[in-house]
Amino acid sequence: MKTVDINKGWRNAAADGEDCAELPFESPQYGRLVLTAVSPSDAVHAFLDIDGAEGVIDVFADGECVGSATGGVRLPVYVGALSAGRSVLGMSFEDGGAVTRGATLHFSQSDTYIRPFGLFVRTLACDGESAELEISADITGRESGKRRLALELSVINARGRRSCRKSKKFVFTGGNKKVTVPVKMRRAYPYESDKPYLYTLRAVLSDESGDVLDESETRFGVRVQGVFETGSLIGATVPHSCGITGEASILDAEKRKLSALRDLGYNAVRYIGLPSPHALAAADELGLRLIVDVFDNWTHPREGSLSHLYFGKECAARAAYAVSVLRNHPSVVMYSAGNMCEETYGRRGAECAPEIFSAIREADPSRPAAIALGRLVPTEGELVRAGAKRAELRGQSDAGLIGLGDVYGIPDALTASVASLADVCLCSDGFRPPADKPYLRVDTRPENAFESMRSAEDDENMLGDLSPSGMDRSSHGVTVAGDIDHTCLPRNSGLYRSMLCGAGSSFILVGDKDAGMLEGSQCWKAAEGETVSVRVFTPGDVVALYLGDYLVGRRLAGKVNKQYASFEVEYHPGRLEAVSYLRGRECDRVSLATPSAPRGISLLTGSRKISASGGDICFIDVWVTDENGEPSPDYTGDISVTAEGAGEIIAMGCEYGRSADEDIVTAAGGHALVAVRGTAAGKCTVRAKARGLRAGRLTVTVKE
Repeated sequence: MKTVDINKGWRNAAADGEDCAELPFESPQYGRLVLTAVSPSDAVHAFLDIDGAEGVIDVFADGECVGSATGGVRLPVYVGALSAGRSVLGMSFEDGGAVTRGATLHFSQSDTYIRPFGLFVRTLACDGESAELEISADITGRESGKRRLALELSVINARGRRSCRKSKKFVFTGGNKKVTVPVKMRRAYPYESDKPYLYTLRAVLSDESGDVLDESETRFGVRVQGVFETGSLIGATVPHSCGITGEASILDAEKRKLSALRDLGYNAVRYIGLPSPHALAAADELGLRLIVDVFDNWTHPREGSLSHLYFGKECAARAAYAVSVLRNHPSVVMYSAGNMCEETYGRRGAECAPEIFSAIREADPSRPAAIALGRLVPTEGELVRAGAKRAELRGQSDAGLIGLGDVYGIPDALTASVASLADVCLCSDGFRPPADKPYLRVDTRPENAFESMRSAEDDENMLGDLSPSGMDRSSHGVTVAGDIDHTCLPRNSGLYRSMLCGAGSSFILVGDKDAGMLEGSQCWKAAEGETVSVRVFTPGDVVALYLGDYLVGRRLAGKVNKQYASFEVEYHPGRLEAVSYLRGRECDRVSLATPSAPRGISLLTGSRKISASGGDICFIDVWVTDENGEPSPDYTGDISVTAEGAGEIIAMGCEYGRSADEDIVTAAGGHALVAVRGTAAGKCTVRAKARGLRAGRLTVTVKE
């Protein structure tokens, strides 16, 4: 099937008349929202694929309701035949409904077609020079008798040249048929994390007279899946939002977020729910490994989601489609059937588990099928059946009930059935899988990172360790701290994990005497004579700390102290320097200097050229600097930022989140971030100013 983006061209039928609308689109807080668009192409068969549906969205074709898209689940809605310029597509949803990503139209101009995401390229073997591939196509048609068809496959390399070509003739009698073609690539570039090489597969379906019935295309990488070394996966679970730009998935924002995690030394990222196409493209380009929970929940509802509706009836179809969306992306290395679902304790809906795992493996047998397990709050009935007395349960908090569940072995006993279906267990909150089951820790708190990451050295079943949140995010009105902040700068926990995995160097945190392990800032400033806590995180085993030329003291770090040393220091302005030693030799040194007064604003960006038609955005870092041009990490204050010319500011914010004011951003730690989008060909000039500081200016070139 062919696929077209239909995020533009919608009309908003509001109470005050119609106006143009583009996706992503959020519902107004009143009434019923109706979006309509004219079909961009003729089609005998068409599917509307809504990515990022919130709430329940009813889909219409020429005024007739043809199906619904449910929030939290991606499953295309069949809309039938369409006429270009005449057929009208519609979406209708109530208050709170939204399309947070966009929509695509999959269509065929014949009655026989390759289903949406029906192409699958599986690498059977690759020796670095040649590769054996198995390419399959899922074909659907309404035939009344035997018919000879041909499937022609062309593999195109990254330079646009054809690497190989293969065709297969077969007999088709209608219904659904999987056509499998073995392909030998004599010269193949493998997809590797440091060299993420991508190919394009083009498939043409034709009849015996040579007339083209359908065409389809997908990108893929030559990579044998399902191979992991002990402790090889280091990373984080990430939210679908991208910091200051919010929920809308923008390719540049996805790249910035994932690049920041990769720069920490992470090689793995877990998504709960299907990542957006832009997130998948960014991960493929960066060579990351993705673990995807195809569902957040099954039949039991979760706050803010309606994905449980009709789940039992559609679980196999939903799982199969989710895998078909993911399976050609070489960055995807593992599927998880669910995220600590209620059903993993054998509760109502648990009967869906075998069907879900079967659908995942049938859609892609090359990657492991996993399940995320954790310690849920046990019910009274579960505790009593395990041997608890009802008197023990009276007045217990949720934490108390979880503790009782541990005493009576409830997590192990109740999850044994679903764990037996999985190839790998994703373990959360101290949960331990069956002894013979490979597992991945996915919820390691920052203060426990040392023990968790080191345990892989002695546990051959442990595949790796992920932190609970790679990026700051909001959860039910509470900010959850991640390994990078809303502007993609590393947090203390990210720096710590980066150092533990060998990608980062030493760093110093300064805080009050009662500061927690990872609390504090990288700024040497306090009240004169105040006693402050200084923690030096280092790969070394001994740290010598100096204030100017004065030796404050020496402390042990190393494994015995989780790779950090603690000092109590009386504050005096100057330079604080930590020298680390490993086995008696200096291995690293790091310092902090008392910041001087802020003097100006500097604007920095990685790219001064963006495309207006391509939807590019430019991220501009706003730094407050001293007279020597060094950052002023103690500066907090409001900065006015404006854009003139061929661009507009679409978002501003700092480490604490997005700015609510259209013209003012509050700097935190002397830093803020601005996102600019081009509106037309020309120059866009961004200016930043604040009282008492030299203004900053930067010009971006916008191409059509």
